[in-house]
Amino acid sequence: MYRKAHAEVFGNVDKYFAPYIVRQNDGSIKKSHLRDFSPELNSGYHLVPQILAGNAEDFIFLSKLLIDAGYNEINWNLGCPYPMVTNKGLGSGLLASPHKIGEILSESLPKVSCPVSVKMRSGFSSPDEIYSVIPVLNQFPLHEIILHPRIAGQLYRGAADPEIFIQAVSLSKNPMVYNGDILNGEDFRKLENLFQNQTTWMIGRGILKNPFLPSEIKEENVSLQTRSKLLRQFHDRIYYEYSKLLSGKSHLLMRMLKFWSYFCFSFPDPHKTLKRIKKAGSLSKYDEAVSENFYRLIDYEEN
Repeated sequence: MYRKAHAEVFGNVDKYFAPYIVRQNDGSIKKSHLRDFSPELNSGYHLVPQILAGNAEDFIFLSKLLIDAGYNEINWNLGCPYPMVTNKGLGSGLLASPHKIGEILSESLPKVSCPVSVKMRSGFSSPDEIYSVIPVLNQFPLHEIILHPRIAGQLYRGAADPEIFIQAVSLSKNPMVYNGDILNGEDFRKLENLFQNQTTWMIGRGILKNPFLPSEIKEENVSLQTRSKLLRQFHDRIYYEYSKLLSGKSHLLMRMLKFWSYFCFSFPDPHKTLKRIKKAGSLSKYDEAVSENFYRLIDYEEN
């Protein structure tokens, strides 16, 4: 819902990446995961689905599932830093075992009939791990490697290290994509000046806080009046879609509070903007809080 709404209201994103799908212990896929990459729900924009796999069997199974659904690119997640994933030897938990990464790709890629890209961190416990992983990835014709230069233990704390990306680019035979700490146009310009030949970028949390960020990166100006109109249109669409999906006001309010935890940064005073939403204990109070937030946004822009 979020991806589709963003694509239609704001646009300027060349590719969206879906959250990973993973096999359960019994070999099944969660219904919510199946729904998330359902082609009929993802029309109108370019979506790349992502898989989480710690062995070739799962890699091939998930890839074929997505290919049969009509997708022509698959991304392998070697970046998820959370212990519930890494403790199972998945996500960035694989980065400490380059030989296993090589074994999985060697067995899987000949049986996968579409381009495969990789999303990774600089390491699991040390940023030096990437210098053992890149030579392994060089043995395979990957579509691209998306690098977030933090180790798993950092989660999203501290700063991403652009120097690691520069070193990785010099070592990689596959195309590289930079990801990390692009939260505004100024961040992007600094990195663009640092990586002189870099043409592809992935945006994460920055686009959640500022849905106009892709437009700013592409230097497409949006008037203040248009910004507030599109933000309201975006919110109302998300709210409407969630209200159809979720049962009960509590679920809906909780989901919208999560939405506003990022969306509030598009407003002049994020803290007070979010506080109004938190205080809303009913749908009518929520509607009042939303109207107040947008009233203050328009008043701020006019003055």
